[in-house]
This record gives sequence, structure tokens and C-alpha cells, in this order.
Amino acid sequence: MNELEKHLISKEESALLVKEYDNSNYEAINAKRPGKKPDSKSYTYDLEVLQDYINLIRDGMEKMGIKKKGIKINLGKYSDNGFDPRLDPVYKGYQTIFFSPENMDSETIAERLSDDSDLEKLPNLDYGQLCPPY
Repeated sequence: MNELEKHLISKEESALLVKEYDNSNYEAINAKRPGKKPDSKSYTYDLEVLQDYINLIRDGMEKMGIKKKGIKINLGKYSDNGFDPRLDPVYKGYQTIFFSPENMDSETIAERLSDDSDLEKLPNLDYGQLCPPY
């Protein structure tokens, strides 16, 4: 089994993950939101933009001597008061995800979290499409 195959899941396994999320976290998140404005649940990025970002951080980490390069998916929420002029105003108040480079050379997550090295010089990636809103 190659490395990619170790990470792939079936459509049925995906459906189980979605169902568990819907019945726990998503239900709790939406309990505090207006009824007709459920929080975002899926996020879409243009494949070319995502690939360009991966290439950018791969090159940056290569220059830093990082051998095992990773990408971290972070959860966030856009403020109702604005964030950045590039933000589509319809996304204000919604949960989002954004990407950041991750040095996977460290053995543990705790070591990676404490490593505030030059990775902070590399940009994060945001501004995908959120659903909802529709």
C-alpha cells in the first residue's frame, strides 16, 4: 500500500463522518445561530490556487531545510465587523478554514506547536468559498 492509499476513505466512510459531525458539533454550533442562517459546513478552493499555494510553501520550506513538509488546516470565524477588504461581505460571521505550512519533522504535535520558527514568514491561504451561505 502506498502512502496516499493509507489516507483515502470511501464515500460511505465520508458519509459517516458527515453524519457524526451533523449530529454533534454542527448541531451545537447552530444552536446559537439564527435559525435561517446555519453556519458554513463545506469549503471549496480552486485547485489551481491550492496547487500554487502548495508549491509556494513547499519551496519556502525547502529553503528552510525542512525535510518533512506538511499543511495544516485551521478553523476560524470571520468577524461580523469586517476582516479584510477582499472578504466577500456575505461571509461575515461564518466559520471558515484556512491553510498554513507545517513542519512535520518534529516527532510530536506539541513540538510542532512550540516551533515558532521561520514558518511564520510564509503566508497562510484563505478566501475559498463557504457553503452555507448559498
